[in-house]
Amino acid sequence: MSRVARGSQTTLKGAKRSPATQNRSPSSRSRTIRARAVADANAVVAVEDARELAAWLSYDKGVDASALAFKEDAKGGVRVILKADAEAGATALRVPQSAAVTSVDVGEHPIVSELASGRPELIGLALWLCAERIKGGASEWAPYVKTLRANPDAPLFWTDAKDFALLKGSPVAADAIERSKSARTEYASITEVIKSDPSSYPPEAYEFLTEARFVDALATVCAKATWLPTAQCYALVPLLDVISIGGAPVPGVLPPSASDGVVRCGPADYDVDTASVVLRCATKAAANSEVIQLDALQRNNGELFLNTGYVDQKHPGDYIYMKTDIQTSDRLFTAKKQVLEGMGFTAADQYFPVYKDRMPTQLYSYLRFSRVQDPGEMMAVSFEEDKIVSVMNEYEILQILMGDCRELMAEYDTNEEDELNLLKLSDQMPVREIEAAKLRMSEKKLIGATMNAVRKRLAPIRGIPTKQGMEDPNQDLLDIFNAIESIPNKPKEMFEDFKKWARGDYEDELPRGGGGGGCG
Repeated sequence: MSRVARGSQTTLKGAKRSPATQNRSPSSRSRTIRARAVADANAVVAVEDARELAAWLSYDKGVDASALAFKEDAKGGVRVILKADAEAGATALRVPQSAAVTSVDVGEHPIVSELASGRPELIGLALWLCAERIKGGASEWAPYVKTLRANPDAPLFWTDAKDFALLKGSPVAADAIERSKSARTEYASITEVIKSDPSSYPPEAYEFLTEARFVDALATVCAKATWLPTAQCYALVPLLDVISIGGAPVPGVLPPSASDGVVRCGPADYDVDTASVVLRCATKAAANSEVIQLDALQRNNGELFLNTGYVDQKHPGDYIYMKTDIQTSDRLFTAKKQVLEGMGFTAADQYFPVYKDRMPTQLYSYLRFSRVQDPGEMMAVSFEEDKIVSVMNEYEILQILMGDCRELMAEYDTNEEDELNLLKLSDQMPVREIEAAKLRMSEKKLIGATMNAVRKRLAPIRGIPTKQGMEDPNQDLLDIFNAIESIPNKPKEMFEDFKKWARGDYEDELPRGGGGGGCG
């Protein structure tokens, strides 16, 4: 599901290119706090650097950031705010294309252009950043490069199994492992090219390109690069990447108002008429409102965490993917596969995004279609509206959805209460543990909301009026499901009964003799 790499894309300059904590000792906790302080210091941009960058861009590059002010936040980083009241649609930031770094700039770089050729855009931008960083103050982009910092707790830096274990149960757990390996595999591929042709790539000229520097640059680019839909390319946009990224709302839904003191802007995009990247306020906002840029890729918290190492706890459009398919043993498999492919779906590993407050109609339609066994009913399934095929069919797909949700929830080692207790100790935990706990909690809330939505749909069809009262027409199936659902709770119920017996709660229920017949 990742959009880390794309195929041939148009750049904005017009060219085509290939793209456990409670048991720690006090000394251990103090070391953790110091380590976390260092991590935060490496991740944040100093307000002085942001102001210096804004001045340089305004004077040398024609960037218009006059609507913004840069203040220091509680962590010593930058908090971007509006200088004055702004209407919806007002320009917050305008950056000419000449001030943005794209694959065109990578292709013109004397050191890394050939190495980047044929590789994904983000790899090329990472190579560009490596080369510019090593120049230090001599780089043409020095004021900008100084502000390009990665979060050292981002998953791309992880190599230890105990770190990946933080994501146990999360749908992105496997992606975190794969991306970490892929980054190092990509580096190995690049160094192999260098070693294979020393005449074109003199070893002394490429000593700067170490694995640690490459991974750091790639993590920075993954967190900072902006996807520009109109230009169909990624770009490193100065000042824009100083502004925090927030989750985008559900497609078709307006972002929250700025009543909470935060103005959501964007998503940023390339404006053809002015040949610049523009960020506009999405809602009306008052002066001193904190500026957040909406994610152009509409990623969920899992993807945001993989790319930035942070989670948006107020993500207005967070979602998880539900996977479904057609069983190959289905006697109508071939016919169903042809119909689905004709509508742009697949018969295997079809994913649908599920939001907290809504589920896609097409997910229900796909499931209904997958379970029908009468060829005549296949034509009764609508992918345009939420239309029930039959009570039995609806009951079956809802039970399947409920079972999938339970399986997803069972993958986690912790419950929501555990996550809340962990977050209470956030001042004693590394950033990666804090953010991983936030991610797990956000995912569980989405799964829980989906289960509640399924229960609401099940309620009207579970009970059907009969002469004997409210009776489920599929009571035999329901009894089986209830029996299966109750199995995980049996050990807990037995333990609770034991505790009640130990407290003497059952004494009044025990039969008492009438005297005599006892010992003594």
